[in-house]
Amino acid sequence: MDIRTKLLTSAFVSLLVTTTSLVTAAEPAEGVDTRTGVAGDIEASVTPWISSKVPEPVRSRLEASYNIATRHLRDNAECRSLFGELGANGFEALASTLYYPASQQHEKQVCRGAFGYTTVGSAPTFLCRRFSRLSERRAALVLIHEGLHRAGMGEWPQDPDGLPSSAINDLVAEACGL
Repeated sequence: MDIRTKLLTSAFVSLLVTTTSLVTAAEPAEGVDTRTGVAGDIEASVTPWISSKVPEPVRSRLEASYNIATRHLRDNAECRSLFGELGANGFEALASTLYYPASQQHEKQVCRGAFGYTTVGSAPTFLCRRFSRLSERRAALVLIHEGLHRAGMGEWPQDPDGLPSSAINDLVAEACGL
């Protein structure tokens, strides 16, 4: 049984139900390594596009975690295959994402249970203020999670065939070593 099937089978124990049609990245599941990662020397030819309206603490966390996300993509074939199964390239999905701050309305609603959100297949990803409080590794997990949505991965309940947010986090954590 492949990892996606295993996670789908056990995923309904910890469903994340949102009241919005947006796809969100929630708190990574128990067991995800929460130690702060080290950006180190990364072979990244592209840096993330970040709106000038993104608050400095979020921007700083985004820049550091982006490097970790790209390093894990580079170093883990299984991580790259998550995107490959969607017919996408993980590096291109991350590089083509446009990062914006969450709106005030979404900070009050969506961001209570999420660190970021996007619409499947769409370039903009909106980061919540609390994204800045994540460790760099956890923030990298969120970026890859949202990158998978950029590449076309749906999420339950908006996509009846999709995995819940927590199961996507588990999938990313295992495949990408986060």
